[in-house]
Amino acid sequence: MIPSGPAVVSAAAGTVERPLWASRTLYWLVFAGNGAIVLAFWWVSTGTQPMRSSGDALNAIGRVTGLLGTYLVLWQLLLMTRQPWLDAAFGLDRLAILHRWNGYLALGLLVAHAVFQTLGYQLIDGLGTIPQLSDFITAYDGVLPAIAGLALLVAVVAVSITLTRRRLAYETWYFVHLYTYLGIALAFAHEVAVGADFIANRAFTAYWLLLYAAVAACLLWFRLALPLLRYQRYRFRVEHVVREAPGVVSVYVGGRDLWSLPAEAGQFMLWRFLDRDRWWQSHPFSLSLPPGSRHLRLTVKRIGDFSGAISRLRPGTPVLAEGPFGSFTERSCVRPKALLIAGGVGITPLRALTERLAALGKDVCLLYRCHREQEIVFRDELDRLAAAPNVRVEYVLGERRTGRRGGDPLRRSELRQLVPDLAQREIYVCGPPGMTHMVLESLDRLDVPRQQVHTEAFRL
Repeated sequence: MIPSGPAVVSAAAGTVERPLWASRTLYWLVFAGNGAIVLAFWWVSTGTQPMRSSGDALNAIGRVTGLLGTYLVLWQLLLMTRQPWLDAAFGLDRLAILHRWNGYLALGLLVAHAVFQTLGYQLIDGLGTIPQLSDFITAYDGVLPAIAGLALLVAVVAVSITLTRRRLAYETWYFVHLYTYLGIALAFAHEVAVGADFIANRAFTAYWLLLYAAVAACLLWFRLALPLLRYQRYRFRVEHVVREAPGVVSVYVGGRDLWSLPAEAGQFMLWRFLDRDRWWQSHPFSLSLPPGSRHLRLTVKRIGDFSGAISRLRPGTPVLAEGPFGSFTERSCVRPKALLIAGGVGITPLRALTERLAALGKDVCLLYRCHREQEIVFRDELDRLAAAPNVRVEYVLGERRTGRRGGDPLRRSELRQLVPDLAQREIYVCGPPGMTHMVLESLDRLDVPRQQVHTEAFRL
């Protein structure tokens, strides 16, 4: 139920184009419209029944919280389908926040459903909590699996929060979230078998099943069928792996007619390498070359088991790719000048974006923050780009300083000195969360409007 994975944290553009707002508006209209239909069915089915006791009132609250909680769970699944229009409407950062809070609210409503229904039946039947639960399990179809499903969802959220705070591995996060599907499946039979609103209204049952079918179709299409069809079209495969810097490698992916792939510089894709060790997991990595050539290139820093083993990929390994995703592109650059600030392996989307913006005739300044010169990735390529008259590349090296004269080479005074005209530039920032936060804080103090600033942060 907790959405955010440990790799790409955010991709946001300060300037939002009208089509993106239109998609976001469509999302909220569909969300609110279907929610209203659910409440209308509840009202027609059982909402108008007289409540003669406190038990009846608690049961009514239990029914409506159960319906709304399950409805939000379906939206939780929809937000996991990786639909391009959702990415375009919200951006990955806002989508992750929406997914997280929707999950919390859904779980809270489902827990409230269980509590209110138990209390309501206790008051009506005159039973204690344990005898009432025993009666539920023995006398009502599907209640035991539903209890197990709710327990699984609670466990997924609890474990995810704990592991996220401890910087969990992607593999752990992935396996924990698989139990979400099992929890939903266990609860499904209970809903239609003993739900008073469904028993009283066959049209409501048909509508509810249609919602499930629509979400399942989206999952199957966007998570399974579309990547397979894309592979059939482009035949992605690993061509070779190149060491870029200590702990950093680039994977060159070849294929058929890659020039026609609808990707933009600055975007990322979800990559699944179909060998014995990695076929079951996909990871997000930015394109570090502008699309349109005979290769796609992703550049990876060793930070875990998966990324550490990337260097051992064999040429010819088939690749499934989902996407592209992200609005961290030249579409947001409405000014003639751009400032790109990269930290560490955050250079990957900015290296591609630098070349693309330069080709569009923009005045481009790239600040690349590294602790040591040996950590610079794409040094030769960046130096070649810097030979163009409209491109300037500055390597900002050195450890973060502490003490009375401590600070960072990208703090406010240094930024103003390095780029005196930064207020006139569209600004893109990509790097570790700490660096990104510090740069945004410096830009705020320099009175740079947030609508000029676009961020994509990597957790390193």
